[in-house]
Amino acid sequence: MKKSANGNMYEATLFETREMFAPYLSGAAEGVVCVVCIRPLATKAQAALCSSAAALGYGREACIFVTLHENDAEESPALDPQALFLLVEGLDPLVAVAADRESATALGQAYHHAVTLDAPGRLFGRSIVAFNSFEKLLDSAQGKQTAWALLKKLPKFGEQ
Repeated sequence: MKKSANGNMYEATLFETREMFAPYLSGAAEGVVCVVCIRPLATKAQAALCSSAAALGYGREACIFVTLHENDAEESPALDPQALFLLVEGLDPLVAVAADRESATALGQAYHHAVTLDAPGRLFGRSIVAFNSFEKLLDSAQGKQTAWALLKKLPKFGEQ
């Protein structure tokens, strides 16, 4: 394993992962909250997740967004389970969020572990929450409360 310029081999892995999977990534370069989605989330949904991460103590710039299709091209092949596993493990987030049914299914296949929708869970040692559709929940006040209630099931920063 090569080391980065400052000697941190974990930083080198993060850099290599970001470089290899760049077309699938957006958000914070060193995000500790990994949000997986079928397509890029609307600005409103991204902002809500960033605010939630901040409220949980991870910081406003804590979210890294992974889309299953390269550059939002749904006709492009989706990340296969092995690639998705390598991507998430290379990013090594503290917690994960599956923003929609498709991403929850993809994570379940990648980790060989069922990811339950609209519920908290564990995925390879990290906490995860999975939504049927995070964006749709933001369409109503009740939905926003439901989304926040689920996001609050993630551990606050330092409680992992």
